[in-house]
Amino acid sequence: MNNIRLLLADDHPLIRAGFKSMLVKNERFEIVGEAENGTDLLTLTAELSPDMILTDISMPGMNGLEALQKVKKQYPAIKCIVLSMHEEREYIMNALKTGAEGYLLKSIEGPELEKAILVVFNGGKYFSPLITSILADSVARPELPEVGDITPREKEVLELVAQGKSTKQIADLLGISIRTVESHRINMLKKMKVNNTAELIRKAIEMKILS
Repeated sequence: MNNIRLLLADDHPLIRAGFKSMLVKNERFEIVGEAENGTDLLTLTAELSPDMILTDISMPGMNGLEALQKVKKQYPAIKCIVLSMHEEREYIMNALKTGAEGYLLKSIEGPELEKAILVVFNGGKYFSPLITSILADSVARPELPEVGDITPREKEVLELVAQGKSTKQIADLLGISIRTVESHRINMLKKMKVNNTAELIRKAIEMKILS
């Protein structure tokens, strides 16, 4: 049986090391590379052609979901599992929209992680029990506001705007350009159908995008 070639992406070396220690116990798994941000993830995917990517969402510069979206367009055969601490519905829905075949919480134990990789590698989908519950609840209550169109990066920008940060400060904190920050803000105004930043923050609080 051929090895399953895995590419890990997380900006915290200790977290990558923790997952590696779980995965090396299974002889079928081969860690072919490690990325610490979305840009590195794209570069290593092109260089290494992994069978599967295991990635965090929140990483500096290009985040995991932005990178996965590009991966899926260029290499649709590569399987993708998100490993995240985020339990919020919008993160889960955005992961699914990028084409991710699995969504697991970082608290996952080794045996379940192994099972998830094998299920996804063989053409299935796998979600942590809590994630499955959140998805089921979303289906059961369709009247809830749809906030999935707000991407994780847009939410990061919105949270900083709500904290009173300037456009330049947000750009510096997230490692992106001022133009990109403005683009995210304009996109959110359109998506939320509001006219200014104050209305955007108010509506985001009402829809529980911001707490």
